[in-house]
Amino acid sequence: MVTKSLDIDHDVLLNSIRKLGDNSKESYVIFDATNCQCILECSDSFCTLTNASRSQILNTNYFSWLSMDEEKTTIEMMKEKIHNGIMVQAKLTHNTINKHPFWAEIQALPFCNEANVTQFVLVLVKDVTYYHTEDFFMRLENDMYKAIERDSSFEQKMKMICRGLDEFFMPNISSMVLIKKDAKQLQVFTGEDKSRCVPKCCENNEFFTEIMQSETSTFIENLDEVDIPVEHKKYATLSQMPYGWFIPIRNQQRQVIGLFSIFGQTTLSDQKFLKNMFRKMGALVALAFSYAKTQKKIWGLAYTDITTGLPNRHSFVNSLEKVVEQGQSGFIKILKPSEFHQVVELYGREIGDELLRQLAKRLEQDKPEYHEYVARFTSSSLIMSTIAQHENLQDYEVRIKETIRQPFVIGGKQIYITLKTGIASYNNSTKINDAIRFADNALSFAIDKPGTHTEIFTTEKNDALVQKMTILNHLSQAIKNKEITVHLQPKVDLRNGEIKSIEALARWISPKLGFVSPTIFIPVAESVGKVREIDVQVLETVLSWLSQRQRLGKKLVRVAVNISPDHFYYPHFVQDTVKLVWKYKIDPSYIILEVTENIGLVDFQSAYKIIQELKSYGFKTSVDDFGTGFSSLSYLQQLPFSELKIDRSFINAIEDAATLAIVRSIIQLALNLGMTSVAEGIETEEQVEILRTLGCTVGQGYFYYKPMTIEQLDTILE
Repeated sequence: MVTKSLDIDHDVLLNSIRKLGDNSKESYVIFDATNCQCILECSDSFCTLTNASRSQILNTNYFSWLSMDEEKTTIEMMKEKIHNGIMVQAKLTHNTINKHPFWAEIQALPFCNEANVTQFVLVLVKDVTYYHTEDFFMRLENDMYKAIERDSSFEQKMKMICRGLDEFFMPNISSMVLIKKDAKQLQVFTGEDKSRCVPKCCENNEFFTEIMQSETSTFIENLDEVDIPVEHKKYATLSQMPYGWFIPIRNQQRQVIGLFSIFGQTTLSDQKFLKNMFRKMGALVALAFSYAKTQKKIWGLAYTDITTGLPNRHSFVNSLEKVVEQGQSGFIKILKPSEFHQVVELYGREIGDELLRQLAKRLEQDKPEYHEYVARFTSSSLIMSTIAQHENLQDYEVRIKETIRQPFVIGGKQIYITLKTGIASYNNSTKINDAIRFADNALSFAIDKPGTHTEIFTTEKNDALVQKMTILNHLSQAIKNKEITVHLQPKVDLRNGEIKSIEALARWISPKLGFVSPTIFIPVAESVGKVREIDVQVLETVLSWLSQRQRLGKKLVRVAVNISPDHFYYPHFVQDTVKLVWKYKIDPSYIILEVTENIGLVDFQSAYKIIQELKSYGFKTSVDDFGTGFSSLSYLQQLPFSELKIDRSFINAIEDAATLAIVRSIIQLALNLGMTSVAEGIETEEQVEILRTLGCTVGQGYFYYKPMTIEQLDTILE
């Protein structure tokens, strides 16, 4: 808006502008734009607004009443528009005399003289501090809720409050929020500009304690007279803010959680406004504090194993990530009590949890000087990280044996355990989840070893695990497509070389994997419950072959089929086997069922009953690989086996005197128990001669025949 110059003298123009100001009902000033913005007139209400007398106002530069530091650009823009005769509206911080500045909505109307140059300016001033404050709080509350939604840290929320306060009162104050960390310390939060020069914590001294216990705020005119941190005083001095104002912060339950520490350039006269201001700010701090407390509980639950109170896997990974970020390296250990599942089955899940808790406690008490972190890994294992350059396996094993030397006393029961441990290294080039997986890999190898045992991860172990997983992924399809075939290896009479019986051996040639050794795929099949299906396929292939020979009128030979322990103890094993034999119309006496020597140790009564039932149908039974397990001779004596097979490891070393004595004893044992002794893995004439001399009548091995296809054996038999 451009006000046209009127053809009147200056006094008349000034008087007309004064009347406009009076009629506006707003506080106003009139200044001379051609004379350094010198104030020529002001209303009484403007004097009240600025807490100044007319004499203090008149002849001053109006722009000196506006805060210059942060609003300099806005003021320069106002001056330029006024010079061009354009009306200006702006919201600025307005200074006062001995009173806190207020937010003013300013409307400047320029009036031009005869030369069309801006002569006088009427400035209408309206105090909008209340509305500005409400808007400020609305925005700050909105930012706080957004920060909560974003899950921002408590520190970020406090910085946001300090930054908001500093901007609101700019440039007259600088704020800090001090929150009780514990009985002796306060956590210090500031805006971005001073976060580097003010320590994050300070002592909760007598002065701060008195402030927080007080129901009112405390104003300090000389900071040197109070006991606040030296860094705080130094900051106030450098910022040219000599005054201090300290306000306690309480939550909704009126509990003190901290205080505001405000440094100002002037005395704080508008106490009512400021008390209301900081009451609302305190409510926001209390909201953030309450949420942080709740969040800490939630994170506590998220990072704690509820049943033991130990850190959980998430906590472990989080802790280890911080260690790796600091450039440190070390080792991960996964520890599993071998007897955990038996303890749970005997005494209950709670006792198992307590066993892990006590084990973790012993490890914590006995830990070396370097840092360790123990957490629960799975329901039956612990995981531990160690910061170290090298792992001394011997020292660790000594430590573990000492840790479990004494029994764990739980619920009045003494529990002794052995521990299996898998170890892998971690560093900034190995992903944490990979390091954990490697330690778990090593543990799987340790579990297969007796007693307390530790394994360190190697790439060879990983390759073995990869191979196992590959086999597992293809095995089900192989069984479904009947890729498992049968090779036959004869057992011969050592006296004349005549074929006495045959052993059926499972073979797998995969279209994708090629030949897969039975020493690899059989253990995998056992671990996933697939071995029974393989046993049945092998038996059915053998029966089909015998049935074909029988139809053609050819000679039948006894065939031995390996039966896994899982299959042997299957509830319908005997009946299913009998039905299968009857299906192919084969006399059961032509089938020898081979089992491992420690089958009776699993459940002797059941084993005895099953073998007797098989015998009643005419089946023969054989003990395979005798001497490699942990069989009880008394069990062997009571179980009615037909055949005892001497493991190939003894035959390979039969020239050794001690081994020879063992083989002699096994042959004599078989003879005394009415069993046929069969030597496995015969490869030389010398071995044959020794076995004949010892009284062994049947043998098997490459010296006589290698495993062959059914067609090849048919040719030999004919």
